[in-house]
Amino acid sequence: MNLFDVFLRPDLERDSDRAAITHAANLLEVGEFQLLQLAFYQWHGREMQCTEKEILFRSVFLEKYTPGFLRHYARNILIREEIGELRASDEAYHRYDPPMLGGILTNSMGQFVFISAIVFSLLVGSLALAAVTINIGGACTNPFPPCLTLQDLGEIPRVDGSKR
Repeated sequence: MNLFDVFLRPDLERDSDRAAITHAANLLEVGEFQLLQLAFYQWHGREMQCTEKEILFRSVFLEKYTPGFLRHYARNILIREEIGELRASDEAYHRYDPPMLGGILTNSMGQFVFISAIVFSLLVGSLALAAVTINIGGACTNPFPPCLTLQDLGEIPRVDGSKR
């Protein structure tokens, strides 16, 4: 299967082990390499060394070899999901995540509110700026660009006497 096809449609993965790994990573909302790190930590009780990361990355993602500990970890995640015991937001699953905005936004609702507030502030600021510029330069004669005022068209003389 083509690499891009797998990215676009992971449910079409032919290898059942790879499909289970992708599904487990999606359930935990982590990347597949992060799932590999979590599985390695649980199986061996230590973090991966740099050389191990390189070797495992090559074998798992390039050579399509699935180590037993990764298969076991992914299946346990899927089993926990089936019986309703999986808590994807548990910090143990997200130990390798980079801190996001200093931990201010921890859930998706907080992120939505924060982004909505930024968009709303930008909209209100743009409208206020437009209102100020209309008062300074005059109203546009046409709603489409270019914005020509009555002064630009020569129908109203300029206050400063310039001919622009």
